[in-house]
Amino acid sequence: MKNLDLFLELALKASKEASKVLLSYKDKNTLWLKDDDSLVGLADLKSNEAISEILASSDIAICSEENILSYEKRKNLEYFWLIDPLDGTKSYAKKDKEYCVLIALIHKNTPILSLINDVENNTTYYAHTYTKVYKNDKILNIDLKEYEKVKNIALYSKNHDNNENFFLENHLEGIKVSSALKFVYLLEAKAGIYPRFGGPKAWDIAAGDFLVKQNGGILYDFNQNSLDYNTMDFKLPSFIAFAKTEFKLKGF
Repeated sequence: MKNLDLFLELALKASKEASKVLLSYKDKNTLWLKDDDSLVGLADLKSNEAISEILASSDIAICSEENILSYEKRKNLEYFWLIDPLDGTKSYAKKDKEYCVLIALIHKNTPILSLINDVENNTTYYAHTYTKVYKNDKILNIDLKEYEKVKNIALYSKNHDNNENFFLENHLEGIKVSSALKFVYLLEAKAGIYPRFGGPKAWDIAAGDFLVKQNGGILYDFNQNSLDYNTMDFKLPSFIAFAKTEFKLKGF
């Protein structure tokens, strides 16, 4: 196993630089459509440059939403970085605060280290396989009773399709949150469930998947299989995440 402490330090340094870039470009961002009709902006690209420059010293291949490593180049890699330099481009463009930086280290198709940088709140959640989840420089330590209080609060997406029937059938109260900050709501005991329908991409989910599991939660597809973060097109199946395994819905 590689030196995860060192790589976590690198990832944290990279996310801090990306955060500076994103804050500086808020009033001078330019947007355009990519070939898949998703939005990208100058801020995405500048953040990507900042992260990639720092992670390059790890000598591990880097795959980003804004610079995708082809399947031929990564299919046999034991390790690679998977990053989203600006998750929540639409929110960022609207001067909304719900956007973040995502960095994950993938080992044999599974994340083993990750962070979510909540830029506007100057807060980073991070861990690797051999650590607890940290919030900035302190271990995230929330009583299990707090998670029980929110076990029936589920997260809606602001910008993607939601399955209204799922919420009704399971008697769930929904709150809308943009970007991978939904995972922060699970970590912080502000919600208990995150069902995602449709085809999210691996760079949107890998960091949050790892942190939720490292914090005693679970995330899997609707057949209870772990997600594969090195597929040909990076498209993931629908999935469901629970803040704590103790409070899973019946049948899941």
